Amino acid sequence: MLQIAIGTEASQYIPQKVLEFSIRECTTSLLDIRCLKQSEKRIGGTKFGFVRFHVPAAFGYQGTAIYLDADQIVLADLQQLCEALEDPYSLGLVRDLVGIFGDKPVPKRYETSVMVLNCNKLKSWQPETLFKNVVPNDAVLETGQMHYRDFMWLKWMDEREIQLIDSAWNHFNILQPDTKLVHFSHVASQPWKNPQHPLTGFWSQWLVKTLDSGFLKRRELLREIILRHIHPYFLKYCF
Repeated sequence: MLQIAIGTEASQYIPQKVLEFSIRECTTSLLDIRCLKQSEKRIGGTKFGFVRFHVPAAFGYQGTAIYLDADQIVLADLQQLCEALEDPYSLGLVRDLVGIFGDKPVPKRYETSVMVLNCNKLKSWQPETLFKNVVPNDAVLETGQMHYRDFMWLKWMDEREIQLIDSAWNHFNILQPDTKLVHFSHVASQPWKNPQHPLTGFWSQWLVKTLDSGFLKRRELLREIILRHIHPYFLKYCF
């Protein structure tokens, strides 16, 4: 059973469903997919930033699990990603990122929006205490505190625990022949919010597949358009 956690929030319901459908289309293993929302107060970034650090606890600190943000589409079998994590490491992720964020190249960093996790090795990730010293990026640091950005980029972890994985598992707003996962990372320009995104046609194709399969109902899409979570451009797919 392949354990997968998706970090999400109410406004990301439609892309979350499209992502989940793409996972089921591309992955041959039996799946345990859990869509998780953040209970902690938002400190920075998205409303589900801390969810990724709940994953080992969510699966009882057992086995290997994959974490994904809701604003993604999977194009390869996630079993490959699971098997890529080597035993000495606690987690695997992309550092040498490829793509763009807004109108700028994505900088190198430990990017936690896609991770494969050895839950057995991450028992120190206790959600009750893990975030207590994390503060907003503009806060003046006091002893023992860390800015949200540095926390999310794992500057508090021993680098020897982190395995670097193929950048194709987290391509930012681009689609290339080797892309295994597309990440629509810049909120303001996400195709379901801004049809001017260069990959709107690509995302629309996956939306239609998800609707046609019955995994997502057209009335759900209409509801999210009415709630302004999805651009009215996509109204044509409701009927």
